[in-house]
Amino acid sequence: MWWDEQSAADIPPVTLYAHYGASFHHPHLRGATVSEWPLNVFDDAQAAAELPTLRAIAAADLHNLVFERDFRIVPATMAGATGVPAHQH
Repeated sequence: MWWDEQSAADIPPVTLYAHYGASFHHPHLRGATVSEWPLNVFDDAQAAAELPTLRAIAAADLHNLVFERDFRIVPATMAGATGVPAHQH
């Protein structure tokens, strides 16, 4: 996912990758800024069980991207024209 605010701040999108490395014995997950996560999925139930991991990677990636710039790269944190983060309303 990549919001206009991230693009304007010249930082990468929140990214989830699933891939095999040349020396890996099984696939791994990673985010753009949070490195490698193991990924062993052989059926639908195992895939569904990975949802919390995918959410954790996305949240960690977003945390790192906010750290690189600020919270305004996430549109949901802004409330109308007030400029006050939505979670403070």
